[in-house]
Formats: sequence, structure tokens, C-alpha cells
Amino acid sequence: MNKYSRINYMKEEVVNNVLEMDIVNNNWDLFMIKRPMSYKTIARSFIGRPDLLSLSIFGKMNYWWIIMKCNPEIQDMWNDINIGDVIQVPDVRDIEDFYSAVQFRRGN
Repeated sequence: MNKYSRINYMKEEVVNNVLEMDIVNNNWDLFMIKRPMSYKTIARSFIGRPDLLSLSIFGKMNYWWIIMKCNPEIQDMWNDINIGDVIQVPDVRDIEDFYSAVQFRRGN
């Protein structure tokens, strides 16, 4: 199987003994936009691959959950993202603040 297959990024990613998806979904109330958002135009290479989108923006694949949450019009990552769409992208420092707040909440 190609390492860039469609399901590669759906693997369970564990961060501090918690699934990445659960960290974002269960703690979204802690996410705060403190810095200006930027914008990214979707290229063909990002269709169906939000992990590669995250990698191209932040240098990390696992922030794709946050990109999707910051763009609530994207309900279905397979069908709601098209070439040429422009999405909002949070500042990486806001993401790092979010993870710090989650760790504080969890007592880590």
C-alpha cells in the first residue's frame, strides 16, 4: 500500500495517551483565535488529503482536524473540498496554545 493512500491519515494518532481526534473534538471550547487567520487555496494535491494540507501549512500532518474545525462549511472532507476553494487557516501559535490548554485541563 502506498504511504499516501486515502486512509493513511485516518489512522489512530495518539497524543499524550489520547486520540488526536478526541483531543480536538472534546476540547474545542478551549480553542481561541487570538491572531489573524490566513487563507489557503486548495490545490489538486490536497483533495481528499487534509493531512497533506496540514503538512504544507504547518509542517505537521496532525493539525488537519483543526483546519477542518476552523472551516465549518466543510462537513465531509471527501466531498466538500474542491480545487480552488479558499479556506481559513489559524495561526500555528493559536494551535500550540490550544494544545497547552488541553494539557492544563487534563493536568499534564
